[in-house]
Amino acid sequence: MLIGAGEAAPKYLEIINRSSRFRVASFGERAAVEAAAAHREMIDAGNKKETGEIWAKVKFDRQIVAIAKVEGADCIYSNDQDIAKYAKREGILVISIPDLPTPPKDEPAAQRDMFGTE
Repeated sequence: MLIGAGEAAPKYLEIINRSSRFRVASFGERAAVEAAAAHREMIDAGNKKETGEIWAKVKFDRQIVAIAKVEGADCIYSNDQDIAKYAKREGILVISIPDLPTPPKDEPAAQRDMFGTE
């Protein structure tokens, strides 16, 4: 989201950090252990990368899923199919942006402001 936000990224980050609807989590020790276990599992299975992606992307994707897992997330919003594959294995639902429901056109009040600014 921040990549696509362009010059508005700092404002979005400020809103995210103030909101109780979002939590920015770090890649800490627990997530590192989870990511290492995922890496080891795939190495043992003889398929370290699982995809044709470069190793750095594989590691970052597994880190994202590991953070979500240790933080107790039940859903990740992402268009990345590799993240979706890794998350599915961990029992985490992934919803892509095109799969989000369309806001009702005739009921604008039914659409909540995700950043809580209204």
